[in-house]
Amino acid sequence: MPLLVVLSNYWLSLAAFGLFGPLHSIGAREPFKAALARWTSPFFVDHFWRFLYCLLSYLWFYRVIAPLHWGLHPENDIWLIAIPDPLWQAITVVHLGSIALLYAAFLQSDYLEFLGLRQAWRGVRAWLGRPERQPPRKLFGTNRLEVRGVYSWVRHPMLIGGLIFLVTSGPSLNNLVFTVMYATYMMIGGYYEELRLIRIFGEDYLAYRSRVGAYFPRLWRGRPV
Repeated sequence: MPLLVVLSNYWLSLAAFGLFGPLHSIGAREPFKAALARWTSPFFVDHFWRFLYCLLSYLWFYRVIAPLHWGLHPENDIWLIAIPDPLWQAITVVHLGSIALLYAAFLQSDYLEFLGLRQAWRGVRAWLGRPERQPPRKLFGTNRLEVRGVYSWVRHPMLIGGLIFLVTSGPSLNNLVFTVMYATYMMIGGYYEELRLIRIFGEDYLAYRSRVGAYFPRLWRGRPV
């Protein structure tokens, strides 16, 4: 099937994902959050924006992109090639490994904090006049650089875990097109996320980057900066 024909069939999901990518990256960046704090309040951004950001991302992905991509092309869920059972069993093991990697990274980043639930709970308690006595912990990726666990092997385990999950999900046209879309976003979004982390953590992140690969473990570790 010619590439232009494939793109013309998926132009709605391509457009939806093309809009999702920049908005998802911009919404996590400090300049946007600073502007949002001026428009609303620092209290709202500190306590409720992360939860709203995750909720909007979930709704856009599962209520807009997924129906446009998979819902409009159910005939393209058929595998393009037949994979022998022994090979598919090995692929399934890798697929399950990607889920384990995503789960480990999710837990290590503190999933309540990652989803914004912990911050929202603190905001609700403050509204009720019952603020927490202990100071809030430093936020993952903003005030806290995580370099242990799975993050000691790769710098972006969630991104590469998602890519491995898609690559090993079956050779259908729907999966292949979406994998290309995701990989494009991963490379572009990962590049700008690297710049953001360098601005926030400076030399600490440069030292971490010299030792740990972005998406794949390094067989050798560079000397710290």
